[in-house]
Amino acid sequence: MNARGLHHVTTIISDVRRSADFYVGVLGLKRVKKTVCYDDPGSYHVYYGDDLGNPGAVISTLAWNCVTPGMTGAGEVVQAAFRIAPNSLDWWADRLESSGVSSRLEVSPFRERMLCFADPDGTALSLIETWDAKSGQAGQNSMADRSLRGLHGVTLNVREEDATIDILQKVFDFQLVSQKDGTMRFLAHDGPGGTIMLRMIGKSSRGRLGGGTIRHVAFRSRDLDDRSQMVEKLRSTYGIVVSDPIERTYLNAVGFRAPCGVLFEIATDGPGFTVDERREQLGEKLQLPAFLEERRVELQAILPPLD
Repeated sequence: MNARGLHHVTTIISDVRRSADFYVGVLGLKRVKKTVCYDDPGSYHVYYGDDLGNPGAVISTLAWNCVTPGMTGAGEVVQAAFRIAPNSLDWWADRLESSGVSSRLEVSPFRERMLCFADPDGTALSLIETWDAKSGQAGQNSMADRSLRGLHGVTLNVREEDATIDILQKVFDFQLVSQKDGTMRFLAHDGPGGTIMLRMIGKSSRGRLGGGTIRHVAFRSRDLDDRSQMVEKLRSTYGIVVSDPIERTYLNAVGFRAPCGVLFEIATDGPGFTVDERREQLGEKLQLPAFLEERRVELQAILPPLD
């Protein structure tokens, strides 16, 4: 199958230090970049993922000032799932409980065992056991052996079937692999970020963007040329015009509203998070784009400390 898949998801939070304690301290992710929202530099944009922040392994948090809690509904990403080693759900359930995080065991429509919980702002997350090359190393009850292995995928709430299904298959190269109980499962590959589920919920109100909601899901493009081909398919076949390119230093993205209402991005794999920091120093210092560097002292005075 095609190796693109998902690039990252971005969620909205209210307290950057509380969020960091959760994603690093509880889930064991690495903070791979500490920067700011380029459109609102008085707020943090922090990226968490694997050691390098590889595409398909990243969740980023936008710390909006004075944000009110959001509300999920139709036309939204309603859950992000991470991959974990086989036979580790019980270990993770104990870890979450000992950290004061409520969780529940569920089974997906496709018979996957899931541990469902939420981050401190209410963003719905889950852990799903998957098999990969690292699975044979599992067996010790340590964070290293049980660590998250990238995103598994995301779940979208949609009212009904529409052109989004076609776009996932013909633009992003996902394949519809199963359908059950009003949920459709699409697969790009069997690695991190390879899965999307669409859940048909019928007539339902739209959600409200705010704390604890996922702002967008980004799909991978190998480079600018690859992205241009996808953008042209969107325009010529579906009449969708994407946003102007969004330069975020570590990736270049365009955005558009899918027919189902979800905000999609297409993000380049490069240049990656080591473009301005060495691998062993990722996420340590506040990194600013060149156009904000002259405001560093001002911004450091505004932003809460985040060590």
